[in-house]
Amino acid sequence: MTLSRLAEAAPGVWVATSRRYVTTSTVLLDGSGGAVVIDPAWDPDELAAIPADLAVLGVGCVAGLATHEHYDHVLWHPDLGDVPRWSSAGTVAHLSQARETLLAPLAEFLTPDLIEIAGRLVPLPDGSLPWAGPRADCIEHDAHSPAHIALFLPVSGVLVAGDMLSDVELPMPQGDETLEHYAAGLAALRDAVWAAEVLIPGHGTVTRAPRERFDDDMRYLDDLLAGRVSDDPRIADPENAGLHEKNLGKAREVP
Repeated sequence: MTLSRLAEAAPGVWVATSRRYVTTSTVLLDGSGGAVVIDPAWDPDELAAIPADLAVLGVGCVAGLATHEHYDHVLWHPDLGDVPRWSSAGTVAHLSQARETLLAPLAEFLTPDLIEIAGRLVPLPDGSLPWAGPRADCIEHDAHSPAHIALFLPVSGVLVAGDMLSDVELPMPQGDETLEHYAAGLAALRDAVWAAEVLIPGHGTVTRAPRERFDDDMRYLDDLLAGRVSDDPRIADPENAGLHEKNLGKAREVP
């Protein structure tokens, strides 16, 4: 069996990592020949490699899931099929209202046919993934983006965190001028993190130490909110410099 991009992170859970911003794509196998593809990314050849890898695994795509509305997390490839592509109701509503604006950056990366099928999402029917596999709970919060969801599989102990708990990206609040929403989002994930054995971030590396990622983010926020200088190693990455400055400004807005 020769796979192009997918690597097994846990039984029935496969992950591909893009050359662009260490973006992860996650594939969940339902045990009945079906697969759910979460946040497929990013360049055209990488998107095409996912259905090719599913064929090697002997499974077919039965559904997709987008953890949030950002353009790099709502992509798709026609070879994955015309299947339901779920997200939170809030994400679906915002994309329907502001599709052109939200997807505008894709013109730099994708061909028009791939842009056309990006972001064609439907709302999840309830708080869990409606699939043939084991229970998969959706956890919604507003930290990184409004109506962002993470997916936790209690049986395998896998937490697909979306753009949270990254080892390469600092906490990145959207629409939060005080960091309060972000802290609340982390709190919403705490129980799942403590129960998880494997964490898959939207950007970065898969880890078997989910609590360490959680503690790193909480320590970073606590330092900023207390006016302390953070020694978080992610700050040294030039890609995070502007984000860190914005976070410092937001921390100062807390009463």
